[in-house]
Amino acid sequence: MFQRLFGADSKSKLVEAAFEDVSTMFRQSAKMLDLSLSALLDNEELQVDLNHMDDVVDEGERMVRRTILQHLSVNPRQDLVASLILASTVQDAERIGDFARGLAELIGLAGSPREGRFADELRVLSDRLQPMFEVCERAFRDDNIDEARQVVVTHTELKQAFIDYTAELAKSDLTADMAIVYSSAARILRRISAHLSNIASTVVQPYDRIRHDDEDV
Repeated sequence: MFQRLFGADSKSKLVEAAFEDVSTMFRQSAKMLDLSLSALLDNEELQVDLNHMDDVVDEGERMVRRTILQHLSVNPRQDLVASLILASTVQDAERIGDFARGLAELIGLAGSPREGRFADELRVLSDRLQPMFEVCERAFRDDNIDEARQVVVTHTELKQAFIDYTAELAKSDLTADMAIVYSSAARILRRISAHLSNIASTVVQPYDRIRHDDEDV
């Protein structure tokens, strides 16, 4: 993992373990998003406790921070940049879990089933977002620049698509409750995409440029 940052002679098991914990957070948040989208857009009953699943993500963040602190207290000169990146990235990973949980909370605002044009269009956009989890996790784990760039580019495209979608909602004759549900869902999905792009940027950007959208990425 991150051989570019670790160096060939690195043997930091703690930092390696922290990367594994971030990967676990990715997978958990991806499951949460799948379940939330099924409940929101396919009108399926939510049969899991998303709060409990999010607790697992939150605990992952705490574990990563404790692990990095332990590592730096023992050997602050080893894998310093990788440690800084992990401390930054884990916050993005934790926020994705929060947003995935919050998506399902919108169901309580809807006065009718989610169906029709705007449900279909939001489903198309979410179908483009969901594969980003696996690509981003793999790019981060394997230090794959090409796949990291793919995540950043996809986010740029989705960002504009969600803006256009929300603009169409504003011109529609939807009831207030459904307009709020769809616009809020689009906002949440856009933020998830942004956090995935932030994480991917750690692979394609130097440390001081993380979270910046450069045209040459």
